[in-house]
Amino acid sequence: MTYSMVMLIVAGTLQLLGIAIVANIIVDKILRKRDIALATLIMTIGGTLFFNSVQYLIIIYTVGILAVFMKWRKAGWIISLVAPMMSFLLTILVDYILSWIVGKGLSIYANDYDSSFLGVTLTILVFLLPIFICTYLLGLGIHKVLYRQSTVDIVSRNGFVVTLLMLMTSIITYLLIYAEDLPGFPKHLAMVYPILFITFFLIICIVFLIINKIGQEREKMKKREMEMAQLRDYTVRLEGMYADMNMFRHDYINILASLHGYIEKADQELLEKYFNEIIVPLKNRNQIK
Repeated sequence: MTYSMVMLIVAGTLQLLGIAIVANIIVDKILRKRDIALATLIMTIGGTLFFNSVQYLIIIYTVGILAVFMKWRKAGWIISLVAPMMSFLLTILVDYILSWIVGKGLSIYANDYDSSFLGVTLTILVFLLPIFICTYLLGLGIHKVLYRQSTVDIVSRNGFVVTLLMLMTSIITYLLIYAEDLPGFPKHLAMVYPILFITFFLIICIVFLIINKIGQEREKMKKREMEMAQLRDYTVRLEGMYADMNMFRHDYINILASLHGYIEKADQELLEKYFNEIIVPLKNRNQIK
């Protein structure tokens, strides 16, 4: 293995490490440091062995490795797939934007540096480190939004849609990057890639906001249905209480009428009998209740 190859592997390993760290942030830091280190090592070894044969399809391999590690740490399948894909997309987005800014502003491009120690070091400092910092900050922002309780519920209910959206975006992104290396590809078209990737990111955000809005409206409808059910239950109980009160009022009037009749007749014996047979059982029944 030549010295230049070693330096390229070092740079690639650092980039994979950054992707793993950002994916771990998005998945709520479920992976331990040794998990990240081991996953990065496996991705580096596999990427080195398979890159010449599968080229950019190596992304599938690396996403799969991270997803397996996250699932091994008891993360859900949805977030285990979405987090690595989101990390890769953020890295690609930031890579193209920063490369375009540095290229246009400072006239510095990554291919200006060779694979020597100095060249790789400058590539890491000028490109990889800023890319990692920006991607890391974006990952923190996504994590903050993603792990709100309402957002967690929405993602769990619409996991298939979210995963399909991320998968389609990843495929389109891969095809665009792959087309850039094809013979005869107009190089000037690559200048619009940052705009395309920003558009993809905005589309993902808009779709997610729409899903979020639909979820909120669904929650409001459920809340209203629950409130209506509680109101119906309260109305039924109120009607029952009203019926009991009418029955009690009817019985109370009958009792008073009977007592009034016995008192007018001055029939002490019937009055005591009525009291013991009618009033006392009512009193005892109320005490039992």
